[in-house]
Amino acid sequence: MARHHTEIVEKAAVMLKDRGIDGLSVADLMQAAGLTHGGFYRHFASKDALVAEATTAAFASIVARIERGVVKNGPASALGDYVADYLSLGHIANPAAGCPVASYGTDVARQGAVVREAYAQGLDRMCSAIAGCFSDSPAQSRRLAREIISTMVGTVVTARATGDQQLTKSYLAAARTTVDQLIARGTLKPK
Repeated sequence: MARHHTEIVEKAAVMLKDRGIDGLSVADLMQAAGLTHGGFYRHFASKDALVAEATTAAFASIVARIERGVVKNGPASALGDYVADYLSLGHIANPAAGCPVASYGTDVARQGAVVREAYAQGLDRMCSAIAGCFSDSPAQSRRLAREIISTMVGTVVTARATGDQQLTKSYLAAARTTVDQLIARGTLKPK
């Protein structure tokens, strides 16, 4: 049962990023997990409960990736790799493998408290992971992290909406310059 629960949450995290909250069908999700629709309520009290748990898992994956990069290659490299992947054509083309903020962040404002809280906590953990790459004061590090996240998310959302590869590339290049400038305003922790 625990293995099935984990599989459902993992599939839901991917489907949410691909389809958004309203596009996530419980029947499709359970089919993708190889389970029956009726089994859903043995695992979750509601779709909101599932969305909250899947959102938490999606953010946990981002935080773990950044933290693994810091341990393996140091803060500067981990942050640089994360920014490069985030501001890439691959991320634009494949929302299911990307960030929940850029994929379904706008959906969250119309959801119940349990989903909004999971999202806010996840976003805060993501912000903390990025801020943790800097050795500036905690307030300055979090401010830089928020500016970096805001720039990257806005760029990905805008670029996805254009549908024009050249325009997308120009948005990505402009955002990369801006994010590099933001990173340069801070002091990255040494490896």
